[in-house]
Amino acid sequence: MAKNKFDGILEAVRLDQDDQLVLAKIYEKRGVIWSDHFLVKRDELIKRLKNGQVFLIGTRQYKLGSSFVTTDAIQLTKNNGQEFIRLDQDNKDSDLLQGIPRF
Repeated sequence: MAKNKFDGILEAVRLDQDDQLVLAKIYEKRGVIWSDHFLVKRDELIKRLKNGQVFLIGTRQYKLGSSFVTTDAIQLTKNNGQEFIRLDQDNKDSDLLQGIPRF
């Protein structure tokens, strides 16, 4: 059986006044099923990304619990000793989460 190419789906984010991620609404792959959505703080999401987990941007399809419409993967970058969550590989001093729904 092929290994999953991703471990979770990032559906929506809450940002602070500096556009830094505060909370993320994610779904997690658990074997052959998916979790309900739950919230994780910035530090927890960074820890998961450091451990090699892959998260895609996406939304769950209506009435299809295990089907998602996905787009890009989020990246963890490091600049000046700080870690940032971005949709690209640029090493800039900010998160880049444009196009992801806010809650």
